[in-house]
Amino acid sequence: MELSGLELRYLVNEIAARVTSGYYVSQVNGVTKDSLLLRLHHPTQEDTMLVLSVRGIWITKLKFKLVEDNRLEGAAIAELERAKIESIEQAGSERIASIRFRRLDGQARVAVCEFFGDGNIAICDEEMKILAILNPIQVRHRTLAVGLKYAFPPSRGVDVFQLTLAELLSLRDKSKDLDVLRWIGRGVSMPKKFVEEVAIRAGIQGSRLAGSLSDDEVGRVHSTIKSLVDDVTAGKNHEPVVIMQDNKPVDALPIITGEARKLETKGAPTFMEALDEVLSAEILDVGRSSKTVEIDRQIAVLEHDLAEQEKAKQAVMQKAEAIRRLAGALMQASYTQGKLDDILSANSASIVSDKGVKYVQVAGEAVQFQDNLAKLSSMLFGRAKEMERGNAAIEEARAKLLAQIEKLRSQTAAIHKKIVVQKQASKEWYERYRWFVTSEGHLAIGGRDASSNSALVRKHLTEDDVVFHAEVHGSPFFIVKNAAGPAQEGRIEKSLAEVAQATVAFSRAWKDGLTSADAYWVLPEQVKKGAPTGQFLPKGSFVIEGKRNYIKGIEARLAVGIVSVNGRQALACGPEDAIKKHALVYAVLLQGGMDPMNAAKKAKSALVGAADDVLAEAIKRIPLDDFVRALPTGQSRVSFASSKDN
Repeated sequence: MELSGLELRYLVNEIAARVTSGYYVSQVNGVTKDSLLLRLHHPTQEDTMLVLSVRGIWITKLKFKLVEDNRLEGAAIAELERAKIESIEQAGSERIASIRFRRLDGQARVAVCEFFGDGNIAICDEEMKILAILNPIQVRHRTLAVGLKYAFPPSRGVDVFQLTLAELLSLRDKSKDLDVLRWIGRGVSMPKKFVEEVAIRAGIQGSRLAGSLSDDEVGRVHSTIKSLVDDVTAGKNHEPVVIMQDNKPVDALPIITGEARKLETKGAPTFMEALDEVLSAEILDVGRSSKTVEIDRQIAVLEHDLAEQEKAKQAVMQKAEAIRRLAGALMQASYTQGKLDDILSANSASIVSDKGVKYVQVAGEAVQFQDNLAKLSSMLFGRAKEMERGNAAIEEARAKLLAQIEKLRSQTAAIHKKIVVQKQASKEWYERYRWFVTSEGHLAIGGRDASSNSALVRKHLTEDDVVFHAEVHGSPFFIVKNAAGPAQEGRIEKSLAEVAQATVAFSRAWKDGLTSADAYWVLPEQVKKGAPTGQFLPKGSFVIEGKRNYIKGIEARLAVGIVSVNGRQALACGPEDAIKKHALVYAVLLQGGMDPMNAAKKAKSALVGAADDVLAEAIKRIPLDDFVRALPTGQSRVSFASSKDN
């Protein structure tokens, strides 16, 4: 499908509303040679997967694996990973989107995506100098290459988002001899599929000449254009559909046009999801074909050989049949005294002579002539049998070719089966934070930083919960759901001890090498979300009033494991006893040793090694970044790993 400027405006608006407030690029992966997948992370919101492609830009619900090498991937990782998204904009009504990022070093980066022609993706600095580009180009109106400043292409037509009635009237006067469809299409930057819809909605025949339109009719066209543009770009009156062809998604529309009603379509919840289905299917097709190019070539060669053998077989069979017919006629003539010349003529045969020896020639084959017709007939039958026996060899070779083709097709099918995309599993809200389930079954959720501390307490703390904090700088807040009553009654001492341990371990104690510290818990009404009059309360901090229930001398010790959440595997990090109780496989963490990235790699490797084959594959699919975020801040080392059965 070809993305239009109107549809791009909707996508840009939708993506900007969802990812430009606090999201950063946690991971960049190449998918195809012209598609990148950006994993966007937010401290308190669900991760979002954004696809940048020469075909479009969209939020996907699918998980992609690398299907082709992408030469822009390395530069995208170096320039964009860990950078926050500041804005996303469209260049007028052009099919160009620019995403602005802010890196940790304070520098800005801009990813420019073009969705016309062969498409392009360029990564630029804040001065718009190109640092990396997917497809360098040199054409009459611009040159794009590393080291040069990015230049936008010349505008095509009047910007449909800024179109005035006066401009449309002027375009009519300049294009009187064009029909209505070409007048709108050439003068205004609108795609053909929407130009036709404008004419239908305005009640004007597309074949009429523009010069024949009255001012009122032009006004009707103008208001229809503005209305349709508003519908498409703002998401109003959307009836998103996927256009199907041979049971494959080939196009997506935010509204059902008159032309679309004539085609096979199916509905979609949103245009973003419709686009995801179509363009993701294209990526899948690219992956399948790219992975099986050599196999497909081998199959094509074998199929050509098979066709040639089939031709040879048919030719032999036709010759044998012609020889048999002649032999039968000659055998009959030996009894009835039929005339030889008439028999030969009737069977397209003749007598030829070579070096004084006579031959009967039929179907391109020659058999030595015999005066005795019965003997000649017998010799011809013998020749036909020889040819038919030769066909058996052709059949044997044909069977071998078919077996080779089937084997290659099985390899292709196996590759295609591997190149699949799965829907992103819908995560529970608490998976945005630090979390685990205590050995007694209580859900504990903790903040990762000041922002998530604030969000956790303000959004998710209820009167039935318990709040934990540690007497250590940089302590997170942990809440234990539905624990207020049992805690006051002294019925969940083990759970309280485990959450205290998590609160200590995820504080600065771990990074600073403190082996133990104190933590306390309070009830929700003791947590004051506002600062006392005249005082300042930093973000993520709260005032605690009243009695604090201390748990002292808590050891900083954790474990990371794979637990089952609603039938899927999820990563959790918490106290060893709690993780060991619920995890399918777990690894114990101790202070010191490796930086978070290397510790995450070691933990992932340890879990894979301790798991069975099926679970190991599931763990391999968990992004390394998830492990980094799960582990405590500071250096860690893996003590040992074990499965639940051990």
